Amino acid sequence: MMNIDMRTRKSPMQKLDGRTKLIALSVIFVLVLLFSHPAYILALLGVVMVIWWSAKLPLQTIKDLFKYFLVIAVIILVVQIFFYPGQTELIRLSNPVPAIGFSGFITLEGILFGVAMVLRLVVIMIVAPLMVLTTPLPELMLALVKLKIPYRFAFIMTTALSLLPSIQSHAAIIQQAQLCRGITYDTAGKFFTKLRASVALLVPLILGSFRDSQTLEIAMSSRAFGAPVKRTFLLDSQFSKIDYLILAVTIAILVTGIVLRILGFGVY
Repeated sequence: MMNIDMRTRKSPMQKLDGRTKLIALSVIFVLVLLFSHPAYILALLGVVMVIWWSAKLPLQTIKDLFKYFLVIAVIILVVQIFFYPGQTELIRLSNPVPAIGFSGFITLEGILFGVAMVLRLVVIMIVAPLMVLTTPLPELMLALVKLKIPYRFAFIMTTALSLLPSIQSHAAIIQQAQLCRGITYDTAGKFFTKLRASVALLVPLILGSFRDSQTLEIAMSSRAFGAPVKRTFLLDSQFSKIDYLILAVTIAILVTGIVLRILGFGVY
């Protein structure tokens, strides 16, 4: 799902400094959590989709992400519709049930707030992969370090991200090897067969991950990881004029959003 060759997808996003992208995407996170009105969050979603388009990333990635979050989105929508306190009553379902906080009515405010929460989830779901899919991991680590993030934390974060494609690749290889040995994964209606097949996949995958972790530990120890010396980097990055422009616009949008929120806008 996340395996995208950035070398074949040149875009303006890739030319930006990693710190610029981190700050801009962090501002989007803050704004989407700041507002609770569906119109404001929908506007943010439009901005995120424009960024996604400018980054020349495939829409299929968003579709794949929806498959994982669809159930969560439906649960959030249903819970807010039934339990969010509102004044505009639309449909009466039953008598009030105070024990669970249900008023007995479906309200307009509950529907709108549920839609807003689902849109918030969608924005977060789309923004999160943008940084990874447009920034090589060495540049991401450098950006984190330059933002004064402790090097150990930056290393853990980027290492975890780099292991995801490796785990996906190992899982595909294990599945192909087991399919050649007669193990099936898509046996319709046979729950225990699927469960057995999943165990057969997970065991070698977990053991392989432990083996890779041990190899990484040996490599880190041989390079004196954690030594109390000033660290140098092979790569370097500097802000360009477009970086300064985007940072200025981003900060202006953040300040505007905070002011609107203080004045009572963007809240339902």
